[in-house]
Amino acid sequence: MKEGLSNRQIGAVGVYKTAEALFRNGYNVLVPLEDFAGYDLVAEINGRFVKLQVKTTTKLEPPYNTQYRFTLANGSAKKILYRHKQIDYVVCYATDLDKFWIHNVKNIRKITKKEYPHTGKDWTVFKNI
Repeated sequence: MKEGLSNRQIGAVGVYKTAEALFRNGYNVLVPLEDFAGYDLVAEINGRFVKLQVKTTTKLEPPYNTQYRFTLANGSAKKILYRHKQIDYVVCYATDLDKFWIHNVKNIRKITKKEYPHTGKDWTVFKNI
């Protein structure tokens, strides 16, 4: 990943990589025209729609560089966990490994989530969302 990208650009990379992975698994992908929809993508397959929020990181978290950390909440000043009425899944994407982790919003209990490189999956992880 090119150094010097803004956070918005890094986020856009994650959204488009997620869309690509969904396409490769047979989903239709819908993208909101504005940035305030509360989700990044809608995936549809066989008449079933799911809303996705994508979180992206470019590197392992210091100081030990053994894990990634993702925020599974929204809000800038005060973080609030996503609710199932807003979205169905949070997709976490690590650009340096090209790996994904998917979390059903119904199962999210903490604002941050640690993910480890060996647990990430490639684009096939989207087969059964």
